[in-house]
Amino acid sequence: MFRNQSGGIRKALVISLGLHVLVGVLFLVGVNLTTPKRPTQAASIIEATMIDDGMVAAQAERLAEMQAQRDARQAAEQAQADAERKAAEEAERQAAEQAAAAEQARQAEQQQAVAEQQARAEAERQRVLEQQRKAEEARKAAEAKKQAEAEAARKAAEAKKQAEAEAARKAAEAKKQAEAEAARKAAEAKKQAEAEAARKAAEAKKKAEAEQAMKDLEALMGGSAGGSSSAASAAEVDRYTGMIIAAIQRNWLVAPTMVGKQCRINIRVAPDGLILKIGQGQGDAEVCRSAELAIRKTGTLPMPKDPKVNKELQNLNLTLIPRL
Repeated sequence: MFRNQSGGIRKALVISLGLHVLVGVLFLVGVNLTTPKRPTQAASIIEATMIDDGMVAAQAERLAEMQAQRDARQAAEQAQADAERKAAEEAERQAAEQAAAAEQARQAEQQQAVAEQQARAEAERQRVLEQQRKAEEARKAAEAKKQAEAEAARKAAEAKKQAEAEAARKAAEAKKQAEAEAARKAAEAKKQAEAEAARKAAEAKKKAEAEQAMKDLEALMGGSAGGSSSAASAAEVDRYTGMIIAAIQRNWLVAPTMVGKQCRINIRVAPDGLILKIGQGQGDAEVCRSAELAIRKTGTLPMPKDPKVNKELQNLNLTLIPRL
């Protein structure tokens, strides 16, 4: 648009300049046509005598008319020039206004394009930011899941480790208790064996002493055999009763909580020592249960060959006292 306006202005200026040149040429041609020929000197002298006032007046009038025409042409030319100048100025002003409007429109269009480009850039930036936000959320979710799985695995491993440690501790504790119990039982068995050996030695010594005393008594008393026989039977009952209790003690597992307690229990025995019946124990319940187990484990009790003593031992009422 601006190039078209500039071409129109140049065209108007060329036309105006052509008109000025044409007016100038016509003016020069008109002056030359009206200018009288200069006569030679001789002829001038002759004509000088012939010019009258009328011719002078006519010539002056002609010159004045020519001057008036020249002035009119100049005024017309000046008016034309002014009109052309004003037209050119107006055209130039309009062209400038059109150019300014075109520039303003171009700038507005450029600003619109820049605004649209900025809007597209902002939309793209927002899209990228949204993608980054979603990616960050996905990363955090994956990280949280990974941490939760790691924590669960750690807790499972810790629980397994604790369970294994607890199992190992319990096994060690059970082993320690078993070893301690075995050691206690071994010590108890040793102690019982030693006590039993001491008891047997004491019984043997007591028996030997009793037998020796009986022999001495028989030797002193001579014919009093009936009383001696009764005393010997009582001593024999006591001796076998002690042997029966010792047999039960050898099979009796005594706990520390049973020490200081006792149980009285009745036993029916066959002549050969086979236990026929175990009565209801009286005393501490734990001691009675343990004593009954020991009696059953013993099975057969030592019995004397003497029928009278044997018969007395077939119905026993024993007071059993646990010893460690």
